[in-house]
Amino acid sequence: MTQTTKCKELFFLRGIACLSIVLLHAIGLGLTSITKEGLTGVFFDSIHVLLYFATPLFIFISMFILGYSYRHRPLPHTFLKNRILYLFLPFLFMAFFYSIPYASSFKDWGLKFLLNSVIGDYHGYFVLIIFQFFVLYLLLHKVLPRFNPAVVLISSFIINASYLAFFNFTTPWAVPYADYIWERFYWVPFLGWLFYFTLGYYCGTYYERFMVQLEKWKGLVLAGPLLTSALLLFFYHSDWLAIHSSKRIDMLFHTMTVGFFLFYIANKMQTIPQSIVFISQYSFGIYLLHMFYQAVFDFAFQFMSINLGYSYIFLLFAGSTMCSIYTIQYVSRWKYAAYLIGKVGIGYQQPSTRKTQKAIQSYSSHTG
Repeated sequence: MTQTTKCKELFFLRGIACLSIVLLHAIGLGLTSITKEGLTGVFFDSIHVLLYFATPLFIFISMFILGYSYRHRPLPHTFLKNRILYLFLPFLFMAFFYSIPYASSFKDWGLKFLLNSVIGDYHGYFVLIIFQFFVLYLLLHKVLPRFNPAVVLISSFIINASYLAFFNFTTPWAVPYADYIWERFYWVPFLGWLFYFTLGYYCGTYYERFMVQLEKWKGLVLAGPLLTSALLLFFYHSDWLAIHSSKRIDMLFHTMTVGFFLFYIANKMQTIPQSIVFISQYSFGIYLLHMFYQAVFDFAFQFMSINLGYSYIFLLFAGSTMCSIYTIQYVSRWKYAAYLIGKVGIGYQQPSTRKTQKAIQSYSSHTG
């Protein structure tokens, strides 16, 4: 975003989403080394499932930025170029980086690097998804405003839900590589994330109207995450949908309610916590690097006779976050670092919220 298109809520959402992804992976890795016992084990297992909203929330944020930033100005000629340089090149570098442990032979390494870079066979697959939407936005940004948002949102939800339901509730077909397709590859095609694209785009394009609606339905906005969390955990613990994934069909509702809740809370804040803004600035680099440091910590602790219990999860979380940030700060001294780990995001100076609130109130008074 440019200096003129900052939206304070996005810094809050991006910071929370980033920390949620790191905690998600810390819990997932930590629970493999901890004997899950009693209610504590159920608690962390449940939190693990609930945190899967973070990846689709990043899709929503990315599309919100496009809708918000370019609603009153044309796309620059460098739209795709800049994203290739500062998003896709770091994705490819990390695809190479995370393929190194598989280099027992040149063939094994080559296959892993190919899988990582072409079909996102590592946690960086998010970048492949978001690039599909960049291209889709480039193709459709002139016609999207002409459509009825309600029709587009409902249609995209049906398509998205149908796609996820197919892979959630069917077994692999008798086709080549079916197990891999059902296990992982179906994550990458944009159909599995289409609703977040349209929702983010329209919320950003009609930002003032969106904020008015959040205020109008604030009771439901505040209660929504509790309702969808309860529903999601019921499905999970009853074994109706017992998978750990952001590609669960019920995650469509959960991500939406959590996103709206965070947006509402952020809008009501006089200032966004500087620590959250800081994490937001480093979010892309943290996203790329944290899994490496969690693996390093886990490898090291395998040789130590130290039983940290569930506190091990928080060690993985805090340690991988801080090490990622220090690495970004150190590597960023090199002028080509942005092509390897992405750019450090812009900061956010805390202005008075009166201007934003006045714009929303003005919009509400003219449409009420």
